[in-house]
Amino acid sequence: MKRTGIALWVAAGLAVALFIEQTVLADSDLLTLRYVANFVQIAAVSIGVMYLKRLAVHDINGPLPDPIMLVISGLAALCLWAFGLWLMDGFNHVLEESAGLLSMPESMLALSDSILGLDTQSAVYELHILFAVVLIPLVQSWLLFGLVQPDLAASVGRRRAMWITGLVAGLFLTLTAIQNVRPALQSGLGSFGGYLLIAYAAALTVYLSGSPWTGFAVLTTFNYATLRWSDDLFHEFLGKGYLDVSWLTVIVFGSLGAVIMLQVLRFQIVRPSEPAQSRGGLLVRVGLPLLILAAALLILILVDLQARG
Repeated sequence: MKRTGIALWVAAGLAVALFIEQTVLADSDLLTLRYVANFVQIAAVSIGVMYLKRLAVHDINGPLPDPIMLVISGLAALCLWAFGLWLMDGFNHVLEESAGLLSMPESMLALSDSILGLDTQSAVYELHILFAVVLIPLVQSWLLFGLVQPDLAASVGRRRAMWITGLVAGLFLTLTAIQNVRPALQSGLGSFGGYLLIAYAAALTVYLSGSPWTGFAVLTTFNYATLRWSDDLFHEFLGKGYLDVSWLTVIVFGSLGAVIMLQVLRFQIVRPSEPAQSRGGLLVRVGLPLLILAAALLILILVDLQARG
């Protein structure tokens, strides 16, 4: 086995580091710098893991899957999009009722954005879309579904690796989200449920297809839909309770649509075979990195509750 377990350790450490960075820079005007920092660091550690494991690019990504598989994965994400936002907004509502309101995020149009002395304010929204929809999901998929998930499969098997990767990816997306800016993807403790849902959808498509590209299709579709249509969605359901029949109808039919898309993916592709497994040392290779992520989530809870207090 080539340094089995290192990818999960690196992902856990990086999630903690990026969470600290984003928390420190949450009130900064340097939005583009925050995106660039996320992108560069995720890409750099992914390259580092590949070097340590002696992996080439084709070992991670393989051939680009049939475009229809990418479309099906994206449609599965689109079906779950409203469900994910319902989880995020609903959990945030519970936190508001029990712990108080968060301060209003800053509008990105009001920021004095720049990077390395270059004024990027005039293009801040376009850069935001580029990073949030394309570049960040690309390197996240590279790390989480191209390195962590196969690495876990070599320790616990592909099915268990899918479940663990979904949890890890949900925590990673929550901890590393850009904070305190709007319009943007959700961040903070309230976003965890939605990110966990979409992370499991992505991990499942990767399990079925054997390609991290389907995970990227899930993440980028969810992010684009959130930035493009979330205001319209909440306007449509304005004044309706979270258990209103309208919300539940969208969630049920969206979930059924996602199940259908995943079933199509399942029967269209020959599932990859199980890798040779090395089960020794699971506590060190799997358990301890998960404890690090759990500790980071606990810190996020404390930070979030303090901000609401």
